[in-house]
Order: sequence, then C-alpha cells, then structure tokens
Amino acid sequence: MSAILGLTSFFHDSSACLLIDGVVESYVEEERFNRKKHTFDYARHSVDWVLEDAGLALDDLDTVVFYLNPRAYLLTGIRIAAANFPGSVGLLRAGSATMSPLDRLWRFAGLKRWMVGQHGGRGAFDLVYLDHYRTHQASAFYPSGFDEAAIVTMDFAVDGTTEVIAHGRGTSITDKVAHRIPHGFAIIYAALTHLMGFRWYDEYKVMGMAAYGEPRFLDHVERLYTIDEETGALQLDLAYFEFLRAGRRNLFTRRMVDLFGPPRDANAELTQREYDIAASLQAATNRYGLALARIARRLTGSRNLCMAGGVAQNCLMNQAICESGVFDSVFLQPLAGDVGGSLGGALYQYHARLGRPVAYRMEHLYLGPDYGADIPAPMVRAGLVERLPSRFTSDSWHGEVAQAVADGLVVGYFCGHMEAGPRALGARSIIADPRSTQVKDTLNARVKHREHFRPFAPSVLADQVDTVFEPLPACRSLEYMIVTQNVRREWRERVPAITHEDGTARVQAVSRLHAP
Repeated sequence: MSAILGLTSFFHDSSACLLIDGVVESYVEEERFNRKKHTFDYARHSVDWVLEDAGLALDDLDTVVFYLNPRAYLLTGIRIAAANFPGSVGLLRAGSATMSPLDRLWRFAGLKRWMVGQHGGRGAFDLVYLDHYRTHQASAFYPSGFDEAAIVTMDFAVDGTTEVIAHGRGTSITDKVAHRIPHGFAIIYAALTHLMGFRWYDEYKVMGMAAYGEPRFLDHVERLYTIDEETGALQLDLAYFEFLRAGRRNLFTRRMVDLFGPPRDANAELTQREYDIAASLQAATNRYGLALARIARRLTGSRNLCMAGGVAQNCLMNQAICESGVFDSVFLQPLAGDVGGSLGGALYQYHARLGRPVAYRMEHLYLGPDYGADIPAPMVRAGLVERLPSRFTSDSWHGEVAQAVADGLVVGYFCGHMEAGPRALGARSIIADPRSTQVKDTLNARVKHREHFRPFAPSVLADQVDTVFEPLPACRSLEYMIVTQNVRREWRERVPAITHEDGTARVQAVSRLHAP
C-alpha cells in the first residue's frame, strides 16, 4: 500500500489530503475545524482527521508532501529584496506578510519534528517539498480524466513562479512557458481589489460587481502589463506596484492612484466608479485568460485544457475560455486556489515522482468529515427538534423540504460528507426558492450579511442543465460552481434569484450517482 499525505500550511487555506494507492481517500481544510477563514495555521486537525478516518498513524505514511519549496522561497526573497534595496527594507515591517518570513523558514526546517510532536510517531516517513506551481499543475491534470492536455496555472506563488503553460501526457508534465515573480496577473487583480476598498481574498466580490459596471477603465487596466501573444512573455509595469517594497501592506503606488483615482475607504459606499473598475478588470481578465489559452493551444497542440491556480477561480473568465472554441474539452479544478495544494502535492509525488499510473478521476468533492452521528447533541442545545428520514415513509422528507422551500422558507441543509473547497455543493447548503424576486436580497441582508450584489448559485439536475442554461459543451467541471453559464432568456424571469445582473449563473450540475 502507498500512503501519501499532501499538506498546506503557514500561508493561507491550510489543508490535508490523503492519497492511498493513487486514489484520494479524504481531504479537509483546517478552517473547518478552527473556524478561521483562510487560516494559515498548521493543519493539525486536518491531518488528525484524515489519518483517523483511514485508520492510520503518522508513521504509516510513506511520504508527506509540502506544497512549497523552502529553498526557492528563500532565494526568491533574497532576489526581490536585493533588487529593490533599500526600499525592500519595508518588507520587514509588521503586516507585510501573514507571518514573518524568518518564522516561516524556521517552521519549514522543523516541519517533520513538528509533525511528530503534534501527531506522535518516530518520523519514519519521507518529507518532500515541491515547487508550489507543481501542486497546481498536478491538481489540474491528473484528476481531469485526460490522457494528455495543455495545462495553464495562474497564481502568485511566493516561491518564485506565478503562471505556467505546460503539456501533460501520461504521468509527465513538461513546462512550455513560465512567468516569475514579480510578473503575474494575480497581483494586478489583487492591487485593483484593494484600490476598490476590499481586502485580501475579496477578489470574488469584484467578479460579482462587474455585472453592474461598464468597462470604461479597460485601457487603464491594460496599461499595467504587456503580454507577447507569440512567446507568452508577460511584463508588468512595476511603476504602478508597491508590493515589492511593502508586501501585503500596500500593493499599488501613487501612479496607480493617478490612473484610477483615490482608493475607496473600506467603510465608504460603493460608487459607480468601483463598479466600472470591476467591469474593466473582468474584461481584462477574460482577454488575458483567452490569450494564455490560445498560446497553450499553439504550444502543446492539444485539444484538451486543464486549469488551476487562484486566478482560475474566476468563473467568468472560465466561461469565456470554454465558449471560445480554442479547446474541445476543459477541466477546471474546483480546488483551484491554494486549498488544492495538498491534493496536487500528493498526486504529483505519486505520478510524476514515482511514475505510477493515474488511478483517480475527480467526480465529486464529498471528501470531508461526516458528522451524522454527532448531530443530535447540538440540536438539543439549540432547542431544535430532530426528524430523521427513517421516521418517515419512503422519501417523504424530501417532499417536506421541497414544500417548505416552495412556501418561501429558507432551509439549512446538512447531510453526509462535507464538501471540499469554497463552494457549498449540497452537503452544507442554504436552500431557497429560485423563483422568488425577494429571496436574494433577503438572504444577503438577513442570513449571509453581505453585499447586495453578491449572487446565489443554482443546483440543477444534471440532465436538466441545458433546459435552463445555454449549453457549455466544452466544460468538464459543471458539478462544482467553478464556471458561469448564461441563463436562457425565457428562464430569466422565472428564476430571478439565481440570475445575476449580466444574465449568468454559477451552476452546479447534480447527479444522482454522487448526490442521491
């Protein structure tokens, strides 16, 4: 038996993934246990759970794969600091990173010792560190179901590599084009997100805002970078960016302020300017993603595409790529961000390093804990009445839930194994009537406590998706809410709660096989 643990920790979105003989046995994010969104804490609870779920101890593992290369991280830091000295001294100030770089390096160096102290054992396993982008490549290609494919990863990894175009064939992955820090589209998106008054990890809000604006700043956004569509080379105009000297504290310079106007205070009302910047940024993102897709098609000759990395979470860009006809089949890794680093790390070790054939194809994300036996106690504490399906005849409880939704009630649904990743896919979901004109505002204001422009996503029977939405035949990831589709015009007034301002919806296709 081969047992490989993939691990992400110390930056954001800590997680653990257990691979047994090349098949994903379990996966969970640390934030599900410590309740800190995007936590950078060591994934102690996640490791404990995946091991316990499989009946293994730490020393039963053959390999632990960490999703970042400490040596590359150190050398990249030295290179950036030297190139921007003395301004780069600001990178040592508090708030420039989620954790001190020296503290991180100390944790990397002592990771095996730390794991043994947290989980017991002698440390009999091998510890492997991977270049970060390799984990994104592996998470995109190996579970895709493709024997060969172009691979595009779009990220901003601090160990040096940001975006890569590669070709996957069998168990091998060959790089074709690589962009390196400080050049990467992710930093453009992050900088403009902050200029609009949002925080780290709020990029998805900007995507939702885009439908309410006009792309009148598109030429401004495209001044920030150039891409050679022949060679794939990317160059940011660094005069607009401050992150090389200030880190997370400040991403943009005065020159960017002169271009777009003053940054919005986080507590100020959104104005049409912010919506228009969002629309412009989205238009540029679509163009950039399509440019990379076309380059990948030309360099690899493949008709299949796999994508991962933080920017690959942009559902509108993904739709544009799927609709473009550049590729016949597109697999979008739903764990596209760093949450997928543990999955990709384990897969890369098994296939690329060990040369073992592909044994796993991603078909669902119900990979986390199942708390079914633990539900009664908290329900009693909350004063709720438990009603189990077994107390009803046949499937009558489904009808009761459907009737409650039709009557205008909002239902919290908790069933089976927890979903992996950022989307609620029916195991931990809020369910409401998509026909209601009021439910979106009600949920945003009273349940989710979030901005009015944030859309809600529909779950649709897989065989009915094309009835309600315009087909997206190239996409192989409709099960995961990782891509938008256009709502058919004749349906938009019928399902207003899930139809966004631009006529799109972020769809989950539900199959009986995996969500009975």
